[in-house]
Amino acid sequence: MFCRECGYELNDKAVICPNCGVPPNGKHVYRDHIPDGVRGWSWGAFLLNWIWAIGNNVWWGLLALIPYLGLIVAIWLGIQGRELAWKAGKWESVEHFQRVQKQWSKWAVIITLSIVTICAVIMYLVFYYYTNTGIFNV
Repeated sequence: MFCRECGYELNDKAVICPNCGVPPNGKHVYRDHIPDGVRGWSWGAFLLNWIWAIGNNVWWGLLALIPYLGLIVAIWLGIQGRELAWKAGKWESVEHFQRVQKQWSKWAVIITLSIVTICAVIMYLVFYYYTNTGIFNV
């Protein structure tokens, strides 16, 4: 199947043409149009903010690397990230977009929980070492 507007080859399940933004049925949809199923909280954008920003071509998400501003940007990416990724990316369909964002969210949670677990184990071991070696007994 090809786009009527620009001739770009489309996937059979495509909702819009990723090249020009026109749906296969011929009605104009502009890049600012956000289809149902795109809006919502993005754990991937919130937890892996600058990495997610690079992977989804949302370059201003790199502001999350700036101290103090990073938390504000992370929250903003969590709230608006899915919409920003939709506008910045060339997605085959809404289903493709949702599949990719679900993977980002899954890996963000796995990586964050792994880091928290490793830090907790290290803190426990350090506390255990210092309390049982008598280093604080003066």
